[in-house]
Amino acid sequence: MAKLFLGSVGTVEAFKKKEDRSYELAFVSKTLTDSGINTTISKEDIRGGTGAPIQFSFYHDPAVEITLTDVVFKKEYLEAQLGTEFKNEGSHGYATETVVAEAGKITLKDQPLGLDFGACGGELKYVWATEAGKEEWKTYEFTTGKEITGDFEAGKSYCVRYCKQDPNALIARVTSSIIPAEYMLIITAPVFAGDACSASNGKKAGTITYEIPRFRLNGGSEMAFNMSSNQTISLAGSALAADNTCEMGEQNLYNIVLSIDNYAKDVYKELIVDEDSLKADMVPVVYGLTKEGKVMKIDNKNLTFEPALNGGKFAAGASKITLTGTDISDDVTVAA
Repeated sequence: MAKLFLGSVGTVEAFKKKEDRSYELAFVSKTLTDSGINTTISKEDIRGGTGAPIQFSFYHDPAVEITLTDVVFKKEYLEAQLGTEFKNEGSHGYATETVVAEAGKITLKDQPLGLDFGACGGELKYVWATEAGKEEWKTYEFTTGKEITGDFEAGKSYCVRYCKQDPNALIARVTSSIIPAEYMLIITAPVFAGDACSASNGKKAGTITYEIPRFRLNGGSEMAFNMSSNQTISLAGSALAADNTCEMGEQNLYNIVLSIDNYAKDVYKELIVDEDSLKADMVPVVYGLTKEGKVMKIDNKNLTFEPALNGGKFAAGASKITLTGTDISDDVTVAA
């Protein structure tokens, strides 16, 4: 078998639980620059006896830290980090325009809006203007309409800045109670196979997928805009315990699914069917004989039955069992 190695970053799918307990696809990330899943656990050594040698080791406090970095901006990333949601609430935008003044007034292109900062700030109904080519900004108050009165000279051009209605604008209100979002996360990365003597000459051989049932972001947002490079967005958080197992004292953190193309064909050479299951209305019990001589039970989901099973059970008569995706098969006769 060729040597396997991991490369590239793969993709991420994030699902958010709705009130009816179903999941909606929140976002898909296909442009990551890096991704990491780091699992740690604390260990306590139990010592005793002369010289205090280690008698036992006690493991506790497992932690799974996940980091994803994307070069593409998505508003869903900010919603996830800051626990907010972008909404169209008749939101406002900001306008800059050049206006030729009449004596004592200017007329704006759009209706200016006040900035409402609540009880402390009130509604600030102002526009700011300066004579074109200068940086001498003055504040002018407005009431209604698009006309602004003030010490404007007729025929001169003025640069005016003001707040206006923008039907395309979305607003996300970040409050003092920031609670980051929680998602179900699916991270899929490619697995490559190389020649046994030259692993660098590889081609994609399958995928490795991490299923994280509960992923909570650490929260916060750091945006540093640079004129010579793009702003990447990092999503960092932890895997929370999911109570979806029946084992006492154990909770699921994440699953690892490894899918290698033609893996079964490379591993198994023969199927062996338990004779006690070769009866009608019995669930098939099938084993695979590996090329190393080991016998391993194969899940029936990975087998193809001809004729098809009836409710997961055999029907009487001739049957052919095939390891799905391979030419490894076995012809059997099922007793009535």
